Amino acid sequence: MKKILKISIAFILVLLTGCSTKYLDPVPQTSLSDLSVFDTKDRIVAQVNGMYAFMKSGAFQGGRFFVYEDVKADNFIPKSSNLVTNFATWNHTEVSSTNEVQNCWGAIYAAVNAINVFLDGLTTRHDAGTLPTTVSQADYDQYRSEALTLRAICYFDLLQLYTKPYNQGSGANPGVPLRLKAEKSSEGNDLARSTVTEVYAQILKDLNEAEPLAVSTYSTDLLNTTRIHKNTIIAFKTRVYLHMGDWAKVVSESAKIVTATAPFTAPSGVAFALNPSFTAIFQTPYTSKESIFSMPFTTTDGPGTQNGLPHYYSFSSSESYYLNVNPGFAYALMDVADVRKTSLVLNGGNYFLSKYPDFTTLTNYAPVIRYAEVLLNRSEALVRAGSAVTQEAVDLLNAVRTRSFPAGAYTTASFAAAADFYNAILLERDIEFLGEGIRTMDLQRLSLPFPAKDGGSMGSVPAIPSSSIGYIWPIPANELSLNKLMTPNQ
Repeated sequence: MKKILKISIAFILVLLTGCSTKYLDPVPQTSLSDLSVFDTKDRIVAQVNGMYAFMKSGAFQGGRFFVYEDVKADNFIPKSSNLVTNFATWNHTEVSSTNEVQNCWGAIYAAVNAINVFLDGLTTRHDAGTLPTTVSQADYDQYRSEALTLRAICYFDLLQLYTKPYNQGSGANPGVPLRLKAEKSSEGNDLARSTVTEVYAQILKDLNEAEPLAVSTYSTDLLNTTRIHKNTIIAFKTRVYLHMGDWAKVVSESAKIVTATAPFTAPSGVAFALNPSFTAIFQTPYTSKESIFSMPFTTTDGPGTQNGLPHYYSFSSSESYYLNVNPGFAYALMDVADVRKTSLVLNGGNYFLSKYPDFTTLTNYAPVIRYAEVLLNRSEALVRAGSAVTQEAVDLLNAVRTRSFPAGAYTTASFAAAADFYNAILLERDIEFLGEGIRTMDLQRLSLPFPAKDGGSMGSVPAIPSSSIGYIWPIPANELSLNKLMTPNQ
């Protein structure tokens, strides 16, 4: 069992200065003095790589974050009741000392502080005119845009796990401590929670500042998939605004990267488009134009033991999760001809995802956001903004649906009311993003209950209404202990 992460700033500093290849590839120069880490462009680039490495920690976006956001919901049943592999999250028995509750918080705030340390050093030296001459203004702008975007993603993900959704109380509920300073000692441990609204405001501030600074495209598909660029930022903003219920903003942001008619593509920058094959998205080289942002892995740079997505969704793992085939859940609601159903793997009488098959080396990329989500975000927002089903909204929904199920095309006449459309698009998202961490986020942004689920020998879990304390994770015990201004969830 992995040791529970300490949440103090002192612990985060250990991560920043440890120079472990577990977190960084290439190894960053952050163990050097503050006076030298920005002395060369190579050292600065190493720190940029280091920020991404913190993001793809196995306890965070290297795998477990996506798993938490799926197994909390209704579509999966565990093979094992091992508490190390998220059984408490599956059956909603998490407490402040539960492994995943503490480890994920620690991993995300470690990433946040790594980003803050980099931003502080980079900006200070830029403003003082002491950056290396080999670092151009364009380089500086790009590095800054990447750091701001990664920090925004960190705070968005914290909100999904540890706070009530924006639609409850219009964001007035307690959020998380908004750490924006580079902490190099334990002096900054004590920090009160900002409201959910305040955290979302900071997320958008970071993203809006980052967008004009970012490059439009990189030289390779790999970099376009694994590094932040302008269209990555815009895509993520559609997710943020969707969760805030700001439909007009989802529409205006998505219009920047989605053409008005099929085939839907990004008109400038990285040419996002749906991949013709659903299954090929999750196969090497993982760099289709649909893969907006992913966490990459290799045989020598993996997510770690009991962390990667193949560990949780491959039939080869003794601790994986298989599909809940009971009536009313995603598997049962998929048509028998849908590729997303026919591509599932039957093993031992149970169905498993085929998205992440590499259980041996754990090299399957972790998909943070795909273009299919942007199309569905826009589709839903168009209808919610106008309370009427439009042809464009139906076309966007069909683009995703008919790729895997050609016979399943809708028409505007398929929906007697807007509510019917909402149900259809929520189902489509449920099916399309199995194992990608979207299901719980969708339920919570709409304040829908977690449905009851029957796990057979693993036990049954009752429905969890949005008013329940169990609807979100508790604040970690270590944070409550080390941060005197922190308050628990109630």
